[in-house]
Amino acid sequence: MKLDKRKILGDAKQYFATKGYTSQSYSLAEECVSISQKWLDGYKDNYGGILGKEPKEMRKELKSYIKERVDYDRHNTTFIPSFVWMWIIQAVITWIVNRIIDNVLEQKEERYL
Repeated sequence: MKLDKRKILGDAKQYFATKGYTSQSYSLAEECVSISQKWLDGYKDNYGGILGKEPKEMRKELKSYIKERVDYDRHNTTFIPSFVWMWIIQAVITWIVNRIIDNVLEQKEERYL
């Protein structure tokens, strides 16, 4: 199963264009999508293992997976106070995880129609 990176990142570009710290947020979103694809690839032999889970459980698992692997410092190229940057990171990760899980669920529906 492949994520529709073009759609997800297109949505991210549009969404983060109206927010502060656009370039940092978008580059973080790109990394989150790449990490998420690796998470999905971990289920390559058994997509039913992921598709059988509730969306809330999938979001929680993916969010945890991303948080453990993302390089936070690489994206903070300005002098944003660390507590503000951590708040932005949480918002970006939550937003992108929701889009990714929505994309996975769309693909699930297409498969079983």
